[in-house]
Amino acid sequence: MQLSAKAYAKINLYLDVLGKRSDGYHLLEMIMQSVDLYDLITVKKTETNEINVMCENSDINSQDNIVYKAAKAFLEKVNSNIGLDIYVEKNIPIAAGTAGGSADAAATLKLLNILTGANLSEKELADIGVTLGADVPFCLLGGTAYAGGIGEELKPLNTPPMYYVMLKNRTKRSTGEMYKRLDECKYKKDKDINSLINGIEKGDFTKIYDNIFNAFEYCWDFSEMSKPFSEFSPKKIFLSGSGPTVCAAFETEKEALNCYDKLKSLGAKFAKSKNVGVEIV
Repeated sequence: MQLSAKAYAKINLYLDVLGKRSDGYHLLEMIMQSVDLYDLITVKKTETNEINVMCENSDINSQDNIVYKAAKAFLEKVNSNIGLDIYVEKNIPIAAGTAGGSADAAATLKLLNILTGANLSEKELADIGVTLGADVPFCLLGGTAYAGGIGEELKPLNTPPMYYVMLKNRTKRSTGEMYKRLDECKYKKDKDINSLINGIEKGDFTKIYDNIFNAFEYCWDFSEMSKPFSEFSPKKIFLSGSGPTVCAAFETEKEALNCYDKLKSLGAKFAKSKNVGVEIV
């Protein structure tokens, strides 16, 4: 038996770090949005009791990747020792701040829940997911959502019809290093998450654009990273995750595609927001 799922990337319309727990996990406040850039995950049951992860990108073909960890955690949860071949078709850039790994882990959990007939609840899947990464519970949900705590406190929101061009134009520092830099960084938060949520729920784009915020922008030379978008007059330019992907938001798909066409030579990835999560295909 073989099943496949699309694992959608995400961007952050809001990201702030409120503090750190005694166990080292950071307390977060985020608004996350699925976009239609996706990896394709395929799982197949085998006669062995081994988990094999295969991908054209050699960085993913090991037991150290999050897809392997997701499969292992799921099988331990349901007391199963079945063998699995898991194929990862990568389209989401690696180490980009767009939850490529988390999306793949979420898709793996969803597929295994069907493949094994375990029928774990959404909460049970999210409880496994949050041990793998802060973005995994959201990637299980998809769409647009507020996320609090260490990523496990989710509240679905309306999805605003916005269009984005996403450009990874720097080398990613490790997430741990980025959090360390942020812990040492003093920044002034001049945006309001409640106003952003209100704007999203009411479709008030002025309020949305005015309140998009990412604390990690203060850890990068963000003005320099934003320059490729300067001639296109997007409504907002902002960072996704801890970086280095920069997103430009446009009111129309035509404007976004015009920007994308001109930046394609730089490796831009185009995606428009869509109310999506893990989609079984």
